[in-house]
Amino acid sequence: MKKLFISADIEGTCGITAWEETEANGGRNYGYFSERMTAEVDAAARGAEQAGYVTTVKDAHDSARNINPMGLPKTATLIRGWSKDCYCMMGGLDREDFDAVAFTGYHCEAVNGGNPLSHTMTTSVQRVTLNGLPCPEFLINAYMAAYRGIPIVFLAGDEALCDFAKRLIPGITTVVAKTGHGSAVISRHPEVVREEIFQGMKAALSREDLSDCILPLPDHFVITVEYNDWNKAHSYSFYPGATLVDAKTVKFESDDYYEVMRFMHFCL
Repeated sequence: MKKLFISADIEGTCGITAWEETEANGGRNYGYFSERMTAEVDAAARGAEQAGYVTTVKDAHDSARNINPMGLPKTATLIRGWSKDCYCMMGGLDREDFDAVAFTGYHCEAVNGGNPLSHTMTTSVQRVTLNGLPCPEFLINAYMAAYRGIPIVFLAGDEALCDFAKRLIPGITTVVAKTGHGSAVISRHPEVVREEIFQGMKAALSREDLSDCILPLPDHFVITVEYNDWNKAHSYSFYPGATLVDAKTVKFESDDYYEVMRFMHFCL
């Protein structure tokens, strides 16, 4: 069977609205939303199974201990916790040869009004750009798939991110789990979203040609990070190769995307 890698986050899960709903240590309604995160990943894994794939899931939110293993298909493998390497939310992608990559529960980037929980890796960062583009975690991790030459076939998350992904990768299949509306979100019934994830993944992986799902890897990368605190910018500007653009902004450049990930590993 072919192999699918899923990176799963929570802030793009259907209905989730507030930070406390994402917090395992006593967050209100966290139990419900971790169940919904599990249910959406399960739908994606079952859809992949129907298309002839086995799935490896990376729990990629916060503690990386949010998904209930009993809620996944028996054929799925779950990676819990952090390996502390530069693959980060894609940890495990380097351990096997995967045929496709997918994302569930993902969200738009910092200061994007498409999600009240929008951020890029940490809430201590005001803005991140990569080669001039606003940089959601999806873009960071999609380039990790591109780095290994793996097509990116599916995304479930907020509407703003789905729109971004479709502009970036023509062949990607997306499912909108919610739409941001100020500090609120608009969501359909969670089981409707779950069924769309199942059907969407099944259809995405049933295609014979996935060449329009391969993200071209640029020859050169320029990342800028604007921190909330100028003291952090000052400190991180001493990372080898980094420069201080202004009081709150650090820039790093490289031809090797793995070096960009190494910068983010230490500076985000």
